[in-house]
Amino acid sequence: MRIYKRLSFIILGLICLFISLYRINHVSEKEISWDVLGYYLYLPSTFIYHDALLTDTGWLEKINKEKDLTGTLYMVSTNDEGKPIYFFLMGMALFYLPFFFAGHISAIVLGFPPDGFSLPYQYAMVIGAIIYTIIGLIFLRKILRYFFSEGITSLVMIILVFGTNYIHHLTLKDLETGNVLFMLVSIIIWFTIKWHQTPKLKYLITIGCSITLAGLVKPSEIFVALIPLLWNVYSTLSFREKLKLFKQHKKDLFITLSICFLMIVPQLTYWLIRTGHLFYDSYKNPGVGLDFLSPHIWNVLFSFRKGWLLYTPVMIFALIGFYFLFKQRKPIFLALISYFLVSFYIISCWTEWWYGSSFSNRPLISTYPVLAICLGYFFLVLQKKNLLVKSLFGSVILLLILFNQFQWWQLKNNILEPYRTTKAYYQATFLKTSVTETDKELLLINRSFTGPTVFTNKGNYTPSVILNDTALKSKYLSNIHIDATGNYFYHLSPNEEFFPILEKRFNELTSQDHIWLIASLEIRSPMILKENLPFLVMTMEHNKGVYGYLAPEIKLDSTKSDWKKYELTYLTPEIRNTNDRFKCYLWNSSKINMDFKNLKIVRFEKK
Repeated sequence: MRIYKRLSFIILGLICLFISLYRINHVSEKEISWDVLGYYLYLPSTFIYHDALLTDTGWLEKINKEKDLTGTLYMVSTNDEGKPIYFFLMGMALFYLPFFFAGHISAIVLGFPPDGFSLPYQYAMVIGAIIYTIIGLIFLRKILRYFFSEGITSLVMIILVFGTNYIHHLTLKDLETGNVLFMLVSIIIWFTIKWHQTPKLKYLITIGCSITLAGLVKPSEIFVALIPLLWNVYSTLSFREKLKLFKQHKKDLFITLSICFLMIVPQLTYWLIRTGHLFYDSYKNPGVGLDFLSPHIWNVLFSFRKGWLLYTPVMIFALIGFYFLFKQRKPIFLALISYFLVSFYIISCWTEWWYGSSFSNRPLISTYPVLAICLGYFFLVLQKKNLLVKSLFGSVILLLILFNQFQWWQLKNNILEPYRTTKAYYQATFLKTSVTETDKELLLINRSFTGPTVFTNKGNYTPSVILNDTALKSKYLSNIHIDATGNYFYHLSPNEEFFPILEKRFNELTSQDHIWLIASLEIRSPMILKENLPFLVMTMEHNKGVYGYLAPEIKLDSTKSDWKKYELTYLTPEIRNTNDRFKCYLWNSSKINMDFKNLKIVRFEKK
């Protein structure tokens, strides 16, 4: 009986011990890489390389070349003048800061390079992430114990940690935003409860600061403010009571908002200095962004690539729990479901709705403190059922936890593909402990993150010519010349910098998710060039922004009489919108006399 009274505390301790030991035994030399590198950049740039504004990326390029941390430096954006700026906001850097200093001191004392990336920094960041994980779980337990018994609290924590993608993203991937956001949302919910019980200034400041930090980590998380704003609002009368409560504590609100504003001043100051604007969108990738009118709701929930409920099916019970929450705790229903639905919708509107190399749907983890409450209310109802019903649901939930653990094992052993899973591949590898080369052929196209992808399996595609010289003749009659043998060719004069070849919407080219395109031509020029060579360009365009850009130089022969055959192979990128336009053109960057002929573009579609 005494153990039962402390059951959730014991379970919390065991979970924290497991996570800590597992994580500390899986530290990589590349913990600070890819997105994490982008969040972290503020710290070495400011405190080691003395370039807080990131005016020079030379040191970063050198480090990346030495340590191979990322395929491209996408985590460095540019301002309107093309000068480098940080891509991500500084929120995560603030959480890394104390552990960065610990790693820096350790590197100096232990004789490691104090470069911001040697082993002591990696371990310090991991230890910091473990601490944030534990804090998040401590507050989650506080929340659950406020609503539920020791038994339900313990069960919900076990399911959340071991039955969902939490186990992956708060262990091996705990340096990403999911860990910190889970902690902040848990803190916000707990102190929202405390403030509505006893409206103290310190509780309000904690809520305000946590919301601000969440927004600095991930701007869309500012909507977590819906939780304290709508807490205890469930009718017109309760809404008036809430306004009355805010009015009674308007002085505390003013103090809190003032502190929150001061917290964002460094970010605003940076943008103002580097861009001339107080607010600046540094997410300058036309191929990726929020498309509010084109949500990927079905894919986010059920896709074999990353469907949340496919890979984390136990959370179906949490969604059902919203109904029981409404029935039994109506005053908090609107606050919790509003935050969840807004977060879910924003997540589904992101172009890359699969969110890179993640297990299930990574960004939904920030909503798990809310879903944990819903899951608790589901079990509160289940608790009143007869033994047969409870046993049935208990067996199903146990199987789903085991299923989640097995799929996590598959992911760690490269059986469950983190980027390219299709329905056919998922079915072929379901519950398997190994994968064959035949299975791998069922995956989505393998795209390179570091350079052009090589077209090696042409036999799996059907070729078709979509453009040749005949199609261009009528459009460019003024460019056509006839040689001594009576054959025609196209001529570009120095004042013709660009020569459009083909422009079509992606959905006019194919109904598939990708195609290969091979453009070929023969080209010559009377000039020998070492710089400003001409380019054959292939690219996609979204709202006049360019992505999937490929433009290798064309090295010309030395005499006008020598024709050189040139070929360019292009794999279409992940398409943001099927109405995006594919463009192919010659760029006469050196503005010279240039001739070409036998122009052809061949499309290759998957059989």
